[in-house]
Amino acid sequence: MSLHIVHFIGPINHNSACTIRNCCLQALQNGATELELHMSTEGGNMTAGFALYFFLKSLPLPLITHNIGSVESVGVVIFLAGQKRYACPGTRFLIHPLHWGFGNLVAADHARVSEWRDCLDFDAERYATVFVEATREAGRETDIRCNLTGNARIFTAEEALEAGIIHEAIQARLPSVGSTCHWWN
Repeated sequence: MSLHIVHFIGPINHNSACTIRNCCLQALQNGATELELHMSTEGGNMTAGFALYFFLKSLPLPLITHNIGSVESVGVVIFLAGQKRYACPGTRFLIHPLHWGFGNLVAADHARVSEWRDCLDFDAERYATVFVEATREAGRETDIRCNLTGNARIFTAEEALEAGIIHEAIQARLPSVGSTCHWWN
């Protein structure tokens, strides 16, 4: 077995998503038979986050995700790509209303505003679908749709276990030197 661990702490954007993807691809090329993603993120860009989620789901080897601090917003979607999911005791998960920044936009017409609303609604529904599918093993459905459009919700590691976000609340441990390959962003 060749375990490779990708370490990621930071926001989700196109650059960070590409870096995580590239680390995973390099791990595969270097003979990884098992991959872990140790992550802490405040979330970020929805487009980059969903692209990274679907990439991680396509990997031809087991993926373990481990919350090592806080996993928030679209970071939760990325985290849920793991076949096995863990969180250190004392960590949290945050689900909150989706939003977009408008950058340097000075004006928009009705059609563009309507398009943005439709995209936000679409992303909220696919976020909820990913959540329900990933947490089904818990035996009870946690409806987060209201948290994606209304009040935010924080899950402690213990609450995440009950909701099926994680399989176990356990401290992350790095294997002894030489037995693992590490990648970082």
